[in-house]
Amino acid sequence: MKQRFCILLLLGIVLVGLSGCAGRAPVTLYDLGVAAQDRGDVGPAMEYYKEFLLEHPNDLRARFNLAVLYHDQQNYAAAKKQYQRLIAQYPEHARSLINLADIVAAEGNPTQAHLLLLRAVEAEPDRAYPYSYLGRYLQQQGRLEQAMTAYERALAIEDDSLTRYRLGTLWLQQDNKAKAQEQFAHAIKLDPNYREALYQLAQLAMETGQNTEALRHLQRLAHLTPYRAEVFVLLGKLYLQQGLYATAAIHLWEARDLEPHSPEVERLLLETFQHLLQQQQEVINRLPSTPTSPVAGVLQEKAKMNR
Repeated sequence: MKQRFCILLLLGIVLVGLSGCAGRAPVTLYDLGVAAQDRGDVGPAMEYYKEFLLEHPNDLRARFNLAVLYHDQQNYAAAKKQYQRLIAQYPEHARSLINLADIVAAEGNPTQAHLLLLRAVEAEPDRAYPYSYLGRYLQQQGRLEQAMTAYERALAIEDDSLTRYRLGTLWLQQDNKAKAQEQFAHAIKLDPNYREALYQLAQLAMETGQNTEALRHLQRLAHLTPYRAEVFVLLGKLYLQQGLYATAAIHLWEARDLEPHSPEVERLLLETFQHLLQQQQEVINRLPSTPTSPVAGVLQEKAKMNR
């Protein structure tokens, strides 16, 4: 890893020199870190940020990006350290306060998490996202009325898909499926590719017998998330409900390929093939058993043997 980073660092130095010769703004280690992060090269990105911070310890952007990378890698102790150092330098950095609240809440300190979120709201009272994250925390704590108020405050500032989705899940918690469906539909109006909102809409449509709507959402999801087994499970269930057993089997096999050890998928496949066998038996029973129809006779004998 160190050898690889040294090569990358030398390449960075060459790029810095070339950019200077070209009369452009010099490329910094921070810039190289951002480029690596955009490519998904997490390790090199982190090393670039660390090297940059050795010379620029108060740079907010580099420290926040490094903290987020630690957070995404589930290295919560390292992420927490970076957020705390950043907040010590910039006490009103709302995004760091919010992310630190997530870590603190997971550590079992909800009071401190709540205080951090309130600080985020105070730091940026004219922005929607601190209220939305405060609402999410209150919802997780079961304080649903306060969560509703926080979401409404966020939406009064900015109508965004994430808050609409969260509000939809809040209505689901209160067993108000109509209002939940309204919020999820609003979320995908703002963001047509919002996968979780599409999934919730598909489930609700299936529950209320809106099969055409459910199919539309599920087909969209299958395109957006071709490796999500639960989408193919829902497609299988939908076709199973409609008596389209062969099509149901196709989708359930796709789900099985993605989750080979799912008891639910195995159960649904067994049910589907039982229906297919029953359909086959009914077709065989309708065939005339006469000397002029030897094929029907053979099929019926095979059916008896399989009983």
